[in-house]
Amino acid sequence: MTAETRERILSTATKMFLDKGLGTVGMRDIMAGASLTPGGFYRHFQSKDQLIALASGTAFDRAYAMLEGETTGKSPSEAIEIIVSVYLGQSQVADKPYLCPLAMIGAELRHSDPQVRAIAINGYQRIVQLIASRLENRTKRAALVTAGGILSTLVGAVTLAEIAPEPAIASAILSNAKALIRELVGRP
Repeated sequence: MTAETRERILSTATKMFLDKGLGTVGMRDIMAGASLTPGGFYRHFQSKDQLIALASGTAFDRAYAMLEGETTGKSPSEAIEIIVSVYLGQSQVADKPYLCPLAMIGAELRHSDPQVRAIAINGYQRIVQLIASRLENRTKRAALVTAGGILSTLVGAVTLAEIAPEPAIASAILSNAKALIRELVGRP
């Protein structure tokens, strides 16, 4: 029961942090969302920072697994197109099960403790490696540089689309990012 309760808290926290941000979600909110009393939090976690670290790691693992699964067996050009489309579409999906912490709470992560920032950088590096492995006709170094630029563009576009005041502006931001990445990887 304890492991199940811990997982329920972690799952609730991951979703709430990605949907609402780190600063606006308190322990009471998370425990209420998990249908638990606030006093039980410290039986499962040492601190909010520990929970943020675990939730961020969980979110990165989900995003990576989903991107990897969607692109396995695809041609390099198809894989890049899928990664870009899925990543840019994450802000428009109602349930949002695979949100990337870089785009959804990246600005807040810079204020987190070193462990949380290390998890974020590791998540970034894993996704860059995944993108680089799907690029063709490049040296390993060139693929990593291009992949880093692609992921930075994706993160920035989703972040800006999330704060856009109108859907048309958000759509234009996402479309521009997709067009830029297509040009970067040599696709019409």
